[in-house]
Amino acid sequence: MIPNNKYTVLSAQIIAHLSLIPMIIYGDLWMWGIAIFVYFLNGCLGMTMTYHRLLSHRSWNPPKWVEYLFTLFATIGMTGSAIAWVAIHREHHKHADTEKDPHSPGFKGWFYAHFLSMFSKVNPRYVVDLMKDKFYVWQHKWYFEINLAYGIILYLIDPFAVVYAWLVPAMLLWNGGSLIVSTSHRNNTQNNDLILAITTWGEGYHKVHHDYPGKFRFGRWDLGGFLIEQYQKCLKAAPVVQERK
Repeated sequence: MIPNNKYTVLSAQIIAHLSLIPMIIYGDLWMWGIAIFVYFLNGCLGMTMTYHRLLSHRSWNPPKWVEYLFTLFATIGMTGSAIAWVAIHREHHKHADTEKDPHSPGFKGWFYAHFLSMFSKVNPRYVVDLMKDKFYVWQHKWYFEINLAYGIILYLIDPFAVVYAWLVPAMLLWNGGSLIVSTSHRNNTQNNDLILAITTWGEGYHKVHHDYPGKFRFGRWDLGGFLIEQYQKCLKAAPVVQERK
């Protein structure tokens, strides 16, 4: 298995969380607007639509160039490579809310589930399909270099852009995704949370997702699912199986 530097992910997220301090002090309204837009890119297009519903569950099928572009959006969210994230997520579904769940708050604690899930073991047998794709092997191997290159480009444009167009959106993505793990999984079961559904591009309909992981849309306020649905309609794509378990 290609090495997965968990401590680098942790360090990057600590820096991303600390970036909220200068953003609150010096950030203008338009900077917050850019931060939310980048959160849409890394969170909705990248994490929700691609890492989660496409790569983990294969609930829709865009062209490869769209898949790879959206994966790059997820990359700058600093939640780990597609290989690492999908492996842990697929194992989570297989053993949800049990002792074998890689990030169950009921068994590992809320703090671990929310902040330390990068230390969950990555089992390569869950991502054989991704490890056969050269793009995902490349993304995993050069994950932090890709992020560093993005940061350098932002710095050359505007040094403070490193904060509002990279670190703060990454912090928003981490906490949005982690709340689904640490909070929507409570009492050793999955729950739907409307506020989280609205703020995490539909992921808060978490019980629906676990009941029907093959669905691409989980509920009314599921923006990620809505965009996938519109894509399917525009291209008159064959309907995706909605009831697969």
